[in-house]
This record gives sequence, C-alpha cells and structure tokens, in this order.
Amino acid sequence: MRCMFLKHSLTESVRAVSRYKLLFYSLAVVIAVRVGGAVWLFYSLSRGGNFHTPWMDANPRLIPEWSSILNPSASSDWLWLFNAWDSPHFQLIAQAGYSFPDFAYLPGYPIFIRLAGLLLGNYWLGGFVVAQMFALASVAVFQLLAEQYMQPKEAFCATLLMATFPYVSVFTTLAYSEPLFLFSTISTWYFYRKGRLGASSLLAGLASVTRIYGIAVALPLLLEIVKSKQYRKLLYLTIPVAFLCSWFLFCYLSTGDAFATLTDERWFTSNIASHFGLIQTIMNELFRGPISTTAVPYYIDPPILIALGLFAYLVVRASQVETSLLAYSVALFASVILVVTNQLSMLRYMAFIFPIWLTVRVKNLPLVAAFVLFFSLITWLLWLYAISVTFIG
Repeated sequence: MRCMFLKHSLTESVRAVSRYKLLFYSLAVVIAVRVGGAVWLFYSLSRGGNFHTPWMDANPRLIPEWSSILNPSASSDWLWLFNAWDSPHFQLIAQAGYSFPDFAYLPGYPIFIRLAGLLLGNYWLGGFVVAQMFALASVAVFQLLAEQYMQPKEAFCATLLMATFPYVSVFTTLAYSEPLFLFSTISTWYFYRKGRLGASSLLAGLASVTRIYGIAVALPLLLEIVKSKQYRKLLYLTIPVAFLCSWFLFCYLSTGDAFATLTDERWFTSNIASHFGLIQTIMNELFRGPISTTAVPYYIDPPILIALGLFAYLVVRASQVETSLLAYSVALFASVILVVTNQLSMLRYMAFIFPIWLTVRVKNLPLVAAFVLFFSLITWLLWLYAISVTFIG
C-alpha cells in the first residue's frame, strides 16, 4: 500500500514538473517574440544613434490634449515602441483624470497605470509594465484553463497559437487595455471552475470596468449557477454589476450622462468610421444596388468579411468546449457586429473572445512552431504599422 502511494505521488510530481515546464516554454516564446520585435524595431527606427517614431511628431498634432501629458523623457524614448493610437488616452486619464471625449476609455487600465506610475515614478513606464505583466499572466492562466479541457501538450499548443496570433500579440504588447481585459475574462472562468466564486466575481467586475462589454463574462457564471440550482450564489453576481454601475454613476456625476462611454465612443467613430455596425452595413450593401467603381460610404472590405466569417465559425465551435462559454462567445460576437463600426477593429475584438482558442486541438509541435514563426513575422509588421501611425484596428 505504501509503495503504491509513493508511486502515485512520484507520478503526480513528474506530471506537475512537466506542466510547469510547458508553462515556462509558453512564456519564454511569448517574451522572445516581444523582445525580438522590440530590438528589430528599435534599430530599424534609429538613425544616427537616435531612436524616433512617427508618433513623436504626430502626437501633438492629432489630439491637442495629448500635449499636456508628461511625455517620456529622452532617456526613455524606447517606450514609444509600446505606445500608439489609444495608448496616450490611457496616459492622459491616469495623469490628469477624465474629460471629454476620454469617457470612451473605461478606468480599469488607467487605475493600474496610476498605481504603477506612483510606484515607479514614471507613468509611461508604469503603463508598459502593467500591460506586459497582465499579458504574460494571461498566457499563464489560459494554459492552466486549457489543461482542464485537453491534454497538457494540446493546451501548450493552443496557448502558443493564441498568444502569438498577430492581433492578440500586437494588442497585448502595446500599452492598451487588452492585456487586462484578456487576463480578467480568462481568470473569471478559471477561478469559477476552481470553485472560487468570490475571486471569479471580482475579476468579472474588473473586466466590466476595463471594457464596457466585459460584463458579458458574468453570463456563463449566471447560467452555471442557475443550472446547479444554487440560487444563493447569484448574490455574487451583484459584484460585477456593482462595478459597472459605479462607473455609470461616476459618468453621471462627472458629465450628467450616465452613458458617457457610449456618447464619447460615438464621437470617436463619427470621425474615423461609418455610423453603422456590421449588420446594418451589410443590409445597406445588399439593398443599395450595384456597387459603382467610385468609393462608396459603407463598403465592406471582402477579406475582412471572410475573416469575420471564420471567427463566427470558431464562436460556434465553442459549444464543443462548454455551453456556458458558447453563450459568452455569442454575446461578445453579437456586441461587436452590432455596435462596432470600424471593420478592422472588429477583427481585433474578435481575437480576444478567449473561448474560441479553447477549440484549438493540435499536438503537432513542428506545425505549431511553423505557425508561431509565421504569426511572429506578421506581428512585427503590424507592430511597425501601429507605431508608424497606420491604423491596424
């Protein structure tokens, strides 16, 4: 009996070591992609020993309010590698608080920037550290979650493909809110499956004040609680609701408009996109008659439409993972196609519906390695575009 116990303990220890090795390899690959891209971009954008990106010039011209931000000092110009498009908005909020039209950006990420900036003495460095910290934490928690649905080797491969997929990789490398959103949504479900509903609810609350549609991650919790008939646990779901309502209250007290997030978002999209979500745009295209050779206001780029179709397929496949996760995936997918007006941004948001990556089942390491290399090259190119003032999503 004792020998059997020792043999079982030894087997479990070997399995644990193997799992942690795979987790280490995943993090090592993700870090290597980031460091490799950063080094290449830094030297590619350096002339005569001076590093320079177009955002250093474009910043004050695009939005005057950004000029009031304490910008990175010359000694930390490298931080411009990780800041483009939305990044300075988060810095502006963290350093100076909210004003029109920045209510479009929820407070989750700026709060962490503020705390890290106070700790490190540099808000831009704080934004970088927070983004990278949550990006790597997302990789770790996703692999741990994936192991609950598949073999460790399959979970390792799924994690690599998710983490290096160009849109996920770029937008968790830049100083955006995506790393925090990805971490909080994955962790919400991970801790729920571990039986820690309190932690899960708090993380759902964090997701809801990071992205407005983050509250959707509470939906699978709701369905599971109702299915188990443990109705008292529904009280835990008041936590994410309270998080979101507190943001609405802040908006109302600050602007008189509880839904200032949506109001300010419409202001942004009126400048850079059509006023229609994907469904309305498709209907306009179908019933407007033949497309002329001249530019049309609501034209859909066919490759983007095909890519969205592929994401829709992956969303449907989430039913093979867990029904509750299908509900979450469908809710996010519907939110994106009905509300988001910029077509490139749709692809970006779709990539962060984490259950679609749990549908990836592959054990062929050479094949995965080839895709990781391919994804990395695209990631570096999109990263270059982003810091060269080219909109990528």
